[in-house]
Amino acid sequence: SEGSSMALSVELAGGPFLPGNVQFHKWIFSSDWYTRLFGTDRISLAASSTFGYVDGLTDNPNIPPIEYFYMGGTGVGYVSTTQLRGYEDRSIGPRDPANQVIGGRLMVKHGLELRFALTINPIPIYLLAFAEGGNVFADFTRADLFDLKRGYGLGARILINPLGMVGFDYGYGADDV
Repeated sequence: SEGSSMALSVELAGGPFLPGNVQFHKWIFSSDWYTRLFGTDRISLAASSTFGYVDGLTDNPNIPPIEYFYMGGTGVGYVSTTQLRGYEDRSIGPRDPANQVIGGRLMVKHGLELRFALTINPIPIYLLAFAEGGNVFADFTRADLFDLKRGYGLGARILINPLGMVGFDYGYGADDV
């Protein structure tokens, strides 16, 4: 219910020291902040931001499609897919002429989540409301960091040992994709 977490992930493929036919660098920065509200452990506010960037090291980097960013849905079961509740899986991002999402090189996502603990012991159960926005862009030249697809909704979580946190969210995607 209180604290922060920051992480920076860097991936390097190819370059002068790593042989191969793919040449790229990928950066992901995420920041999460948790604060108690009203002086109690039962109500907290979580704020999060995630930024991602992938680009080639050479003029012909041969970046695999799996390394590009995708957004939408649960984010479960897909590599390089960022969750954005209220939208279909992998539905947000640049599209090809056939209107299929092809993934992008730049990703941004922000979120707020208000959590209420129904019970803490012996089994923690939480209710939550969330608002988040994010988008994936082809590159920096086509990025509009204020053009975010918005999602709102409600959810519930239960901590089951040894599985961990298990939950259900119902999200509404407020923008067309």
